[in-house]
Amino acid sequence: MNRREFIQALGACPALQALPHMALAAGSPAWKLGFDGVSGDLSPLSLKVQGAVPEDFSGRLYRNGPALYERGGRRYQHWFDPDGMIQCYEFGPKGVTHQGRLVRTAKLQQEERAGRFLFDGAGTHFADALPARSNEDGNVANISIQPLNGELLALWEAGSAHRIDPQTLETLGVKHWSDELKGVPFSAHPHFDDNGDLWNIGSVPFGARPMLVLYHVAKDGTLRNARLHQLEFPGYMHDFVLTPRYLVALNNSAVLGAGDTFVDRMRWNPSQPSQLLVFDRSDLSLQATIEVPATFVFHFGNGWEQGREISFTGCAYPDARIMSDGMRLLAQQQSGAYHTGAELVRYTIDLPARAARVEPLGVVMEFPGFDQRQPFRAQTLYGSAGQERSESSLGSAVVAVDPLTGKQDRFDYGDGVVVEEPLFVPGKGNNYLVHSYLDYRAGRTGVALLDAQRLASGPLMRAEMDRVTPLGFHGCFLPGADASGPNSA
Repeated sequence: MNRREFIQALGACPALQALPHMALAAGSPAWKLGFDGVSGDLSPLSLKVQGAVPEDFSGRLYRNGPALYERGGRRYQHWFDPDGMIQCYEFGPKGVTHQGRLVRTAKLQQEERAGRFLFDGAGTHFADALPARSNEDGNVANISIQPLNGELLALWEAGSAHRIDPQTLETLGVKHWSDELKGVPFSAHPHFDDNGDLWNIGSVPFGARPMLVLYHVAKDGTLRNARLHQLEFPGYMHDFVLTPRYLVALNNSAVLGAGDTFVDRMRWNPSQPSQLLVFDRSDLSLQATIEVPATFVFHFGNGWEQGREISFTGCAYPDARIMSDGMRLLAQQQSGAYHTGAELVRYTIDLPARAARVEPLGVVMEFPGFDQRQPFRAQTLYGSAGQERSESSLGSAVVAVDPLTGKQDRFDYGDGVVVEEPLFVPGKGNNYLVHSYLDYRAGRTGVALLDAQRLASGPLMRAEMDRVTPLGFHGCFLPGADASGPNSA
């Protein structure tokens, strides 16, 4: 599928129609603060620090997530929909500061001038929405932010990346890898190899020929290779796994069909086995298609190889209710039976046998991360946990898990706190986990730092501010003033 075919398929897609506006339920839950959203940029603010920032820890934590929920009396109804905001927590000798800037996409600028939302979201329909000319009309740049060649990339999953200045958080423009790839989906989960090159996927499930785009981008930001692959069915793909020789994607059993919105069209099909797709990194050619039981995975840990076996971890849901129900109810600030939590599982692919084992590790967790300096070895995973006991269905704990044994270490902040994605940060002495959080009972957003080897001991430092920022998805940490690579020492 070329770019013209993709745009034509997207423009004809009923996913860009139809969820009626819903009023908020009376007596909204306390955690609703995390989904109130913002009306504009957030000016720099110093945080109140409890404890001390270690001497060997300095730099910036960047976060991205949905932020602008309301405009002109209208409100988005799904967590995927609001315009993205880049938030930055800076750690230095004078303490911790925070600021946030909305990503100035073409969509946001057009709607600022109009004073209202002009286009439908993935799960929200406006009666007088303009028809989308391409997927870029809906690009909200709201899922992740990652470094590349001295800049930051604000990432969505159905369109182009946006270039961000790491100092000012200003939007510098759209990143096009080539003329042929302008506007083609570029996932919010690129992965870096041990040379600093970036690899990514782009899911194109629309039309009669669902496709997957593979990308290989050099560390200087130039495109080395890209390749299209036709899929056997239009499943949902959000993340993938990189190993020394392979790229592995999972075609989930949430399959695009009929429905009013994109989210509604993604129907869970338990009779459709999911597919592990194994690609050769050298030329991005498909090496194997391996069926596994129907599953839904947003996020994977890292991958490693042993002989002809490929191993990796993923946070697996038994169905797709997290997207169809959970993320919709959260954005609507309503309590309900959101979904079943994701369990960490280990996949082992026997490549010669074209078979795979899936082994549960007994840990409910999400947002898995790892030490990116050594991406291709079995190593401790870090993530948010406690979702199964949380009144919001979002994590209240940080957890470290051995992917071979399932042994874990954790710290739980308890009721009233939502833990956002923790990131591993190497120090000169100790290694750290850093994460933002929402204390919704106190009405404050904060950031915490923990010793990665001793999570159960609790935070070394917490810093809070007297304002609440929107709960988001993913980010990165850059030490000092660096913006050259992922979580480098």
